[in-house]
Amino acid sequence: MYKPKNYTLSELAHPQIIKAIGEKNTWRRLDEESLKDLQIIRDKWYDKYGSGIYINRLDIGLDSRGYRPPNDPDGSFYSTHKQANTYDLEPVNGLIRELFNFIKYMIENGELEKFNTMENFEDTLGWVHVGYMNIEEKLLIIHL
Repeated sequence: MYKPKNYTLSELAHPQIIKAIGEKNTWRRLDEESLKDLQIIRDKWYDKYGSGIYINRLDIGLDSRGYRPPNDPDGSFYSTHKQANTYDLEPVNGLIRELFNFIKYMIENGELEKFNTMENFEDTLGWVHVGYMNIEEKLLIIHL
């Protein structure tokens, strides 16, 4: 079972899931390649900007930016967040546009193994949505 070196489970999964099935089973449901891509993004972002990246921020009530339970009201009913391979990222330093372009470049240049989908930046100004869908394109930008 792969666990990224500097992400906590509460950053990656909704507390309802962790409470219902436990930590070990929650880790088992997270997509390994997505976790590896998250680690690559965080490492390279830190190397370039000296800043971290948030996913879930329970201290301010943001608990649905990673793996969501089936009954979660955030996002669409069939959201890929509910498949444990999509995440909403927020840079600690506030450089959201830069993070969007940074991840987009990484996908386009084959630096990430799994992630191939992002939401259009103008539709999600407070975070960067990145995930996986079964597509033929190298990168799909979803317009809401």
